[in-house]
Amino acid sequence: MNQKNAWRTVAVREIMVKLTDKSFIFSTLFSLAIIVVSIGAGAYFGNKTTDYTVGYTNQSAQAIIDSANHSLESSGSDDSLVAENFASEDEARAALEAEDVDALLSPADSGWELAYAESSDSSLTNLIEQSVVSTTTAANAAEQGISMDQLTAGSSLKVETLKGEDNSFAAMMVGLAFAMIFYMAIIGFGVMIAQSVVEEKQNRIVEIIATAIPIRQLLIGKIVGNIVLAVGQIALYLIVGLTGANLMGALDEFGWVLSSAGWFVAFYIVGFSTIATTWAAVGAMSSRNEDIASLSTPIMMLSMGALFGGIYASGTMLQVLSFIPIVSSIAMPMRLLTENVAFWEPLLALMLCAVAAALLTLLGARIYQNNIMRAGSAVTWRQALKK
Repeated sequence: MNQKNAWRTVAVREIMVKLTDKSFIFSTLFSLAIIVVSIGAGAYFGNKTTDYTVGYTNQSAQAIIDSANHSLESSGSDDSLVAENFASEDEARAALEAEDVDALLSPADSGWELAYAESSDSSLTNLIEQSVVSTTTAANAAEQGISMDQLTAGSSLKVETLKGEDNSFAAMMVGLAFAMIFYMAIIGFGVMIAQSVVEEKQNRIVEIIATAIPIRQLLIGKIVGNIVLAVGQIALYLIVGLTGANLMGALDEFGWVLSSAGWFVAFYIVGFSTIATTWAAVGAMSSRNEDIASLSTPIMMLSMGALFGGIYASGTMLQVLSFIPIVSSIAMPMRLLTENVAFWEPLLALMLCAVAAALLTLLGARIYQNNIMRAGSAVTWRQALKK
């Protein structure tokens, strides 16, 4: 075996072991199922139509309901509004109590009353309320000999955002999804790296491997193999998600996410690379799987801090965090989704993250090489860093 390229063999072995591991396959399929169900549920509820039936007993109420229905049709909504006439108020109330109609519109002392059998429907209420205002205003204007154009002159409001269409809420949700994917990858694949190292120590396989290839080649192979798996998994999620969104007709609506998704993948790869070697170091410092939990506490705290910092920070704080390695893997994609970011900013953040990845890799490799052959009790971080 060519020792300079031995890491390739190790990487392939890592990939094949994970691809045949039932727990890894199940977790991946489970995540894919969540993605598919989420897209399907969003499309279903987003395209779901509602048919309203509103009862009335006089012609003025019918005019209001008809106006509301016209507004509904003009908005392009697939919902429908049907007016149902009753001979008396008692008959209309009985129909409402029997839930034969969704609501009942009746004259009141100071205007109009919209009654429901149980809970009110905010969408229907807002629709009828707007129609009551417009219809009543038109009638009052006519009594005063004023046209609606004269009455409403200068009252139009045009909504505009400097960044184009307002996708702030959707951007926050997408950013949150990016953050959770990155956090879960750091923890999930990191623990797998550490457990793989511990198993090799416990089974003394590492001693056999060390006679054939350099320890550094073994470490590089493990890291590369898991990075390939992590990137492959996120690529699979993106492909399934985008395909599902396209089939559901939602891709055009979220097309603005694609450019940020590309940057997220780049930060995902570099950010994971930054911390992957430290997980291998945790495995080398451990004597059994139970030691991983205590030794990985600093990594867990750093990952949790990156998650909450990237999600909850805003303004100047978010801008600063977007240049701090590891945190930037969450903060910068969040900024790209919610702000106008200069082209050089993600490039600089990515370079800083790459430098941090190189430094932490050297540190993790040193700890790994010094402790991978060590038997006995676990080594603390203080002990490992002193060697």
